[in-house]
Amino acid sequence: MSEYLSPAARAHVAADVARVNPLDKADNASLLKQLPSIRADTERWAEGVIAQLRTRYAVEITPETWNGVPVLRVEPRTRTPEQAKRMLIELHGGSFVMGSAASFGLMEAIPLAAMTGMIVVAVDYRMGPEHHFPAASEDVAAVYRAALKTYAPERIGLFGCSAGGVLTGESLAWFAKETLPMPAAAGLFCAAGDARYRGDSRTVVAAVNDALLPDKAGALPIWEDLYYGDNVDFHDPLVSPVFSDAVLQQFPPTLFLTATRAAELSNAAYTHARLVDLGRESDLHVWDGLGHAFHLTNALPESQQALRVAARFFSKHLGLPPPTFAAPR
Repeated sequence: MSEYLSPAARAHVAADVARVNPLDKADNASLLKQLPSIRADTERWAEGVIAQLRTRYAVEITPETWNGVPVLRVEPRTRTPEQAKRMLIELHGGSFVMGSAASFGLMEAIPLAAMTGMIVVAVDYRMGPEHHFPAASEDVAAVYRAALKTYAPERIGLFGCSAGGVLTGESLAWFAKETLPMPAAAGLFCAAGDARYRGDSRTVVAAVNDALLPDKAGALPIWEDLYYGDNVDFHDPLVSPVFSDAVLQQFPPTLFLTATRAAELSNAAYTHARLVDLGRESDLHVWDGLGHAFHLTNALPESQQALRVAARFFSKHLGLPPPTFAAPR
């Protein structure tokens, strides 16, 4: 275990390593049978996490519908007039089959709304197995079109974690296809511009975590397949924009957050390198010794570091002065 970790993070990683999850080696047929209970358990667990966040951060949360897509509007109680002219769109994680704006979405939206002073809209996009690609991209585009009615594109940021980070990249590719103006900045957190694992980190992390190894094509019996289906080309830039120079050259400034025990590390590093090589602005931040989506564990000092990085990044690229941070309550 890394000696650079805070005591809280060391305890978190130790507990994570000790936890045995039989779903880590389940095939998709087994996952599909258990999905209703997995979804329900996730939402119940998240309720306690969100309750804690609402006591730590001063925000108001309102359910709304934007262009037919359900969203949660997270509004900071304290903000400047200039902050009120900007907004962020958040895309939740959950392997494209679980989670929601009200669970994983609020775990990012609440702290970043409070830390940036901007409204954050968490999107309840369509997921598998009930819906298939490109349903989620279409929903994000619908929400983005609604946002453009009120906010200039240079005052909008887009971000997400895990599946939501992958969807952020896919949505940028979709915006390019639809000739929509790009947002001012994007955050691919614990994710990258490839919907498949093709780098060393997935194998290394799988060995550390006693999880399934990918095949030579990077395929796994993973939940995402229940969304993508059997006929998706994972080199299609609408699915994996990292393989298209033309799409990447349209990306706005992009922020990657990942960690050395995260399976997506190779993907994030490769996408970042591709963007930089094409002359695009890209920031890559890697935390030692932590795992996938670590920044959702809000109480960790390292998670607070990651959230501050994200808040500064979006404030800068949406034309605001650097934010000041009060300690969470």
